[in-house]
Amino acid sequence: MRDFFGPGGLLARSARDFEARPEQAELAAAVAEALAEGRHLVAEAGTGTGKSLAYLVPALESGGRVVVATATKALQEQLLGSDIPKAAAALGRDLRVAVLKGRQNYVCRRGAHGFELLGASLFEHASDARAYEQMRPWLDSTETGDRAELDFEPPDAVWTELAVGSDRCQGRRCPFVATCFSEAARARAAAADLVIANHALYFADLGLRERADGTGVLPEHDAVIFDEAHRLEDAAASWLGGRVSAYRLERLARDVDRACRERGVPAPARGLDRLEVAARTFVASVAPSVGRRRVREPPLDLGAALESSLAQLAEALRGRGEELDQLARRALEIGGEVRAVLDPNVDRVVWAEPGFVAWAPVEVAGPLRELLWEAGPTAVLVSATTTTGEDSSFLRRRVGLEEAAELRLDSPFHYRDQVLLYLPPRLPDPRAPDALDAAAEEIVALCRISGGRALVLTTSHRALAGLADRIRGRLPHDVLAQGEAPRERLLERFRAEVDSVLVATATFWQGIDVRGEALSLLVIEKLPFPSPGDPITEARCERIVAEGGDAFRDYLLPAAVLQLRQGFGRLIRSHYDRGVVAILDPRVRTRGYGRAFLEALPSCPVTTHRSAVAEFFAAEALLSA
Repeated sequence: MRDFFGPGGLLARSARDFEARPEQAELAAAVAEALAEGRHLVAEAGTGTGKSLAYLVPALESGGRVVVATATKALQEQLLGSDIPKAAAALGRDLRVAVLKGRQNYVCRRGAHGFELLGASLFEHASDARAYEQMRPWLDSTETGDRAELDFEPPDAVWTELAVGSDRCQGRRCPFVATCFSEAARARAAAADLVIANHALYFADLGLRERADGTGVLPEHDAVIFDEAHRLEDAAASWLGGRVSAYRLERLARDVDRACRERGVPAPARGLDRLEVAARTFVASVAPSVGRRRVREPPLDLGAALESSLAQLAEALRGRGEELDQLARRALEIGGEVRAVLDPNVDRVVWAEPGFVAWAPVEVAGPLRELLWEAGPTAVLVSATTTTGEDSSFLRRRVGLEEAAELRLDSPFHYRDQVLLYLPPRLPDPRAPDALDAAAEEIVALCRISGGRALVLTTSHRALAGLADRIRGRLPHDVLAQGEAPRERLLERFRAEVDSVLVATATFWQGIDVRGEALSLLVIEKLPFPSPGDPITEARCERIVAEGGDAFRDYLLPAAVLQLRQGFGRLIRSHYDRGVVAILDPRVRTRGYGRAFLEALPSCPVTTHRSAVAEFFAAEALLSA
């Protein structure tokens, strides 16, 4: 691998833009060794290492089938559009690579056939019927049935009726199985050496194998590589849990009615009415109108009534044909989810959001250790941020992979020359009433110095909206805000309008790549501690305290450090990038734990003077002149 990635190696000879990086070669060698020895590996590869190629090449050369699971669609597109073609050219052979998505991404042949029979009567709104008609030419001509082929976004009410959906799929019993788009995608994956998936599908597959007969969606594989591995814990918690939603129950009722109409048999009207009332009453009793609320004492009587109505509906459907039998099984599966929500299990946390109630394991370490690390394929976990200090013990402990080998590689970028870290000296505590006003004043002043070209990362949608409102109209630059357009559309505009300012939160802290001067100023509004009022965070903290630990030291602080490192990594994406990172939270200077944040960041000059920021951008202007 070191020869392959070296200055005169195959990659250098096949790719004009290739730049030999010792860190990339070292990562590739470590991945190759892990795959050959069947040994789990956790690797941190700093931004600019070229980690994708560093794991793709040894994966393709391993002789086994490997699944690469990413957290974002953007990384999947990078793998398919850039890195895999480069690997193929260097290796000098065609590669058998397949992309596998969840069933809900594919059109269901049976569902589309039902639409042809029943037509627009299935839609409540004329706009949905028009959207369906707009899709008709694509439905008639598509060879993959993949939603990503559409050049417009169909309404959810239309797509969910057409999509396969795990709860609707009849599998091998479906009369359309021979031409099923989802089954065709699975067949391509089964014939591939490398399968590209995402975290959600991987853990959904893991849960399916545990609950069913061991048969999943993904093909059998020798190894799995989790890129963006810092997001594994939350992905696993989400997909190893479950939920009961008003929408899911309504869809079950619609599917029962639709199946009976297609077969020309009477629907169990009384059972459907009983289900509608029980579902509405149960969800309304726990779901808030906004936000997320922990459910410590689920309404047992209402839950029992809902479970009973689902069992009675299943009994009314059973024995009336294959499709109605499948709907009966579906009703009983949802009844099982209701039971899980009501179960007073200390290893689960239950919460509600508008329209649904859900549960997840408080800790995923045990389930992952049992289901994946001890009995599953060789696992390689890779991210630009796996460590919170000297090692990745926090991440390994949270996901139950304590015994894995570890590798830490610094970024090849020269942060001391490329970055200035600015810590304003006189801002109020972010919890103070005037915090947003003060932060907005600082952002306006900084953007006037930088000429816009700024990404402002916030820790909440409230702060996002508040800061966007406060700085708009005070700068001669467009101010873009997350939520005003689709994520990729916003990023395209941010890159194209070089002097624009983008205010964002959540997913923009990670997984976005904006190179060049369009992102020259990165403003972090607040240290990204997990919200202590979030039900899952609260339950995790309670568990740590119950086991004799310290929730702040053992969870909240290291989780925030990882997130800050992710946010910091948005600024420098190439050797040619230069810019300023401004952290507006005074706690990074005034609290003892602030040192943990600063020591975890790449080494670079630090200033508390805005004049130094002005000097930095003045020098940058001279360099680019």
